[in-house]
Amino acid sequence: MRPSLYIHIPFCIRKCEYCDFYSGVATEQDIDAYLDALEREFELRFSDRIAPATVFIGGGTPTRLSAKQLARLGELLHARVDLSDCREFTCEINPGTLTPDKADALVAMGVDRASFGVQSFKTKYLGGLGRAYEAGTATAAVEMARSAGIRRISMDLIFALPGQTLQELREDIDQALSHGTEHLSFYALTYEDDTPLTRQLLNGELQPCPEELEREMFTLVGDTCAAADLQRYEVSNFARPGAECRHNLVYWTLGDWHGLGSGAHGMIGGEITAVAADYKVYTRMIGEGTLPFSRREKLADISRAETLLLMGLRLTRGVELARFEQWAGASFATLCGEKASALERQGLIEISPTHVRATPDGLMVLDSLILELASSLETTV
Repeated sequence: MRPSLYIHIPFCIRKCEYCDFYSGVATEQDIDAYLDALEREFELRFSDRIAPATVFIGGGTPTRLSAKQLARLGELLHARVDLSDCREFTCEINPGTLTPDKADALVAMGVDRASFGVQSFKTKYLGGLGRAYEAGTATAAVEMARSAGIRRISMDLIFALPGQTLQELREDIDQALSHGTEHLSFYALTYEDDTPLTRQLLNGELQPCPEELEREMFTLVGDTCAAADLQRYEVSNFARPGAECRHNLVYWTLGDWHGLGSGAHGMIGGEITAVAADYKVYTRMIGEGTLPFSRREKLADISRAETLLLMGLRLTRGVELARFEQWAGASFATLCGEKASALERQGLIEISPTHVRATPDGLMVLDSLILELASSLETTV
């Protein structure tokens, strides 16, 4: 398949308390200079127009840009990217930053799928996440997107929030479903290193969700979505049939994608690239005619096999064994047989002639399950 394209827009109104993605607060002049640099990066990296299978604009907050700046981004993309055979074009949107003019600019750009970072419909939890300004904006933002002509809608929500009850999560799920969205993502809150939320946790200012309650929430999300005909296809993602996020499937199946913009990652033919996560350094180096890669590394085939295992077991369909074995140089049974058999006896994985997949019980302990299997490859990698 043709490589996909990811573009990082590293700007936000403010930094969320839980976020460890690269983003920052910038002036309008900074953003204009960044768009100039992004256009120049296309020129430096590609001698001709590219024709990606899918496009994803993420952040940060892409809709932090003004309608005029979004139109400019659309112009440079149309000049450098052939979208005639693009299967999906997603843009992340924080509800409180969308306006009708911005929605129109996204449609003119080619966006046909909006991914809304809702996180919660409850003001008290949005405040704790640093998103109080988003309260009450999700419904209006979805209506704006649909009115502009964006036909596919997804919502991201977070559960296992400090103090959150099962009933409050049920209300969030019901409210998300009431919008008729065809795709929902539910992520358990994680405490990433060096974030304000983690510092509050370490200082004893908040209590994490109890593990047993988090497991109940995980089950509630899955059961409620399934009853609404949104099937789990990845540990945290649910979709109506045919509405899965095609771009993210590229990541989970270890396909190829270009990553452009400050803080973006990409992988083509097993070579990982990372662009400097500092938009001012990025803008300066691009202006000097230098590609600001902070990492370029060609993965060994066995490392690609291990990464496929790490990513692919997130999918309910699991990992295609033929693809794993193509890179591993040996069969899954040879490399992981003893530990895989033990996990299978525990009811945590299922192994068929074509795939290895986590069971519903396995998905609940996915991180430890993956580490257990990956340790079988350590002596090979």
